[in-house]
Amino acid sequence: MFNGSYSFFDYKYNIEGYNGQDFGSIAQYIYLFTSIFLITLLLIIFKKSSKEKIINITKIITFFLLILDIIKVSWESYYDIKLTGNFNTGLLPFDTCSMIIPAGLIVIFAKGKIKEYAKCWIATASIVGGIANMLFLSALNYYPFFTFGAFYSMIWHFLMVFIGLLYIITNFVEIKYKTIIKGFIFHLAISLIVIPIDIIFDFDFMMYINLSSIPIFENVASYFTSIGLHFLNPVMMLILYYISFNIVFLIPMGIKKLLSIKNKK
Repeated sequence: MFNGSYSFFDYKYNIEGYNGQDFGSIAQYIYLFTSIFLITLLLIIFKKSSKEKIINITKIITFFLLILDIIKVSWESYYDIKLTGNFNTGLLPFDTCSMIIPAGLIVIFAKGKIKEYAKCWIATASIVGGIANMLFLSALNYYPFFTFGAFYSMIWHFLMVFIGLLYIITNFVEIKYKTIIKGFIFHLAISLIVIPIDIIFDFDFMMYINLSSIPIFENVASYFTSIGLHFLNPVMMLILYYISFNIVFLIPMGIKKLLSIKNKK
């Protein structure tokens, strides 16, 4: 782990000598196993929650994340503008993990199909995004473990996984294949907004342009771009999203099926 001198709220450019030393460190694995334990414990505690209680939990998590994000963006923007004179466009709320806030707000306040589709997105994409970032805690590439920048990411993705699994374990969403379809349709609707933004402004939100940090596929995307087939990158990323939704959600579907077979016996 990094042994340099820094404070909890130090900005990444002000932490001298840090080059991602805490990524893959023992602290990251302690965080991962602690998160697994706490999520399991919380799911046991809340597994019999009513729909009304789940909505209240969704309210708490959504508004907590909204406030946390405002604090983080304001804090990081202050240093970005102070040190570079520019606003960091990467802070704009168009990444996959940022979508937990609008999805949560829809679940809280909306009715009908759009609410159902947002619920299904949380039960699929939220779990996928949360697990991916818990396993590969990219914030540690920029911030030491014991900093606000790292804790923000750890808390955010922990809550993404918890709320998604809570929806599944309490049957707040149906454990059926149509949940994957509905979640992906919601994701596709968001993507139809984000992809043009990526193309017009040369961003890489939701990884649709460069497939950043995805082994092998990042190289494939680079090759497509080099031969003028960059329009295939968003298609490839959408396919990867759909596959990942299936992998995560088919696990509880399989467990449910096994339990139903056991009960019949």
